[in-house]
Amino acid sequence: MHPILFSLGPFHIYSYGLCLALAFVVSLSLLARDISRYIGPKMGLKPQQGFQLTFELGTWVILGSLLGARIFFVWENHFLFEGGLWLDAFKIWQGGLVFYGGLIGGVLTGIFWARKQKWPLAYLLDISAPYILLGHAFGRVGCYLNGCCYGAVDFKHGMVFPGGEDQFPHLPTQLWELYGDLVLFSLLLWSRKFTIKYSYLTFSLYVLTYGVLRYIIEFWRRDWNKQYLGYFVSASQAVSALTIFLAITAILWIFFGSLKFDHHLETNKDTSKEKT
Repeated sequence: MHPILFSLGPFHIYSYGLCLALAFVVSLSLLARDISRYIGPKMGLKPQQGFQLTFELGTWVILGSLLGARIFFVWENHFLFEGGLWLDAFKIWQGGLVFYGGLIGGVLTGIFWARKQKWPLAYLLDISAPYILLGHAFGRVGCYLNGCCYGAVDFKHGMVFPGGEDQFPHLPTQLWELYGDLVLFSLLLWSRKFTIKYSYLTFSLYVLTYGVLRYIIEFWRRDWNKQYLGYFVSASQAVSALTIFLAITAILWIFFGSLKFDHHLETNKDTSKEKT
């Protein structure tokens, strides 16, 4: 683990921050390519405009994600800010971010931006879904290098994370989630050429598959003696259960309800097929 990759005088380059920056650049660049290919023609945008607007969207989404991730962390760990320490809740530079809070904050920000720009929301969410997984994979590399977000103590299969809360060996669940994110990213990107014609289906599949992945990993990340709502080992596992339920409901609605329609009936049928 290398929380600080290198230093330039008093300035430090943190591995976690670098991984977040890479997640932003790589995922948004790929998303901008797809937006210029699929949404740009519908909106009358030139490729350069598509790239510019995508990075504008990404900037707002990152701000919303950071806010949501911090709010979720403070809510889940409110006991850390009791006794006159509530001002520490604003010290985001000291760490303390939760992915689900960031996902909710980022998606809500993206929805607001898309509505304001009059972009096709369903198409935007479905195109973006695989790249959320890719960005998350970069983030888990940062977690591993930073020595945070590890799992439960395991003397047989664990490893010691310098700077952690103790010096016991913990399961490297960051790497488990990294591998899972990459597998789901590949599957979602491959299947998108089939699922893209149904509005919100690709995004719903992302929510479902990641929810299952996170639900399972939480058993090895958390202390089983803790209980949330009487059934879950962590707040993130409870959120995973909720997202799985909502995703299954959405998928059933898409195939049997009023959401079953082709994205491209809304716009231009000439660009209705996903290019490979």
